[in-house]
Amino acid sequence: MSDPYGRTWWGRKWWRALETIGLNYPDQRIVKGRALAGQAAVTGMSIEPGSVTGRVRDGARTYDAAIHIPVYSASAWTAGMTALSLSPSCVAGLLAGRLPKRIDEILGETGMRLLPKKFVTEDHNRITTECPCADTRDVCAHIMALALVSAAKMDDDPWLVLLLRGGPTRDLAGRLRAARLASMDAAQAA
Repeated sequence: MSDPYGRTWWGRKWWRALETIGLNYPDQRIVKGRALAGQAAVTGMSIEPGSVTGRVRDGARTYDAAIHIPVYSASAWTAGMTALSLSPSCVAGLLAGRLPKRIDEILGETGMRLLPKKFVTEDHNRITTECPCADTRDVCAHIMALALVSAAKMDDDPWLVLLLRGGPTRDLAGRLRAARLASMDAAQAA
């Protein structure tokens, strides 16, 4: 049976980044987080620019959990869209409704990264968490459950990854076309 969380490279990268915050498999937080996710204990999940939030039921208690990651500015996304528009493989992947594997490499040229390789302390990739449970670590079982369920949601809708970082999710084809034209106009003017 395949893992229902992180079937895509971007879904795996998301929850594994959280798993690296001081946890080592088979840490019981990971095991319990997987169990909670599998029991449909995460409800009311929302993925918005800069945060993933949800309620996690654990026995008789329910915890409001949140995962935060910084969003990029509109000007950073303009530069990122220009870089993506100049990569035929990225354009093809995005227009096919998936995140191309090279997307972080291309965005990296502009100083951006959609998903961290692992938990890092740079401001643009700093992941912070909130959960009112008694566990004092950054990633408790409730945060792990939220990360896993959100990864499955991102597997089904890759635009949620862009949304999480404050990126464009509507009319991506038009935005890529406009960015490419603007880049070509700038090159001709130079």
